[in-house]
Amino acid sequence: MQAYHVHERNWPMIFSRRLRILVIVLALALFGAGFILYKMKLPKPQTASATGQFAPDFTLTDQSGQPFHLADQRGHRVLLIFYRGYW
Repeated sequence: MQAYHVHERNWPMIFSRRLRILVIVLALALFGAGFILYKMKLPKPQTASATGQFAPDFTLTDQSGQPFHLADQRGHRVLLIFYRGYW
């Protein structure tokens, strides 16, 4: 009878190599995707920029039923959120 010697694989080393290869492949894929997105030409805005111009005045009704005039807020910072919903 002949005895066969079973070679045990060095699993931590194999896992470590596979993990390193996986990290390198993922890093290259992310770098490539970022480069492609960076080089993409974005569409131009459909309207001209209003930078430096005053917003047109308008009047809306707030939640309590009081009129809100944008012109009354001149000199203050205003954040407008237009939400299509029901109060």
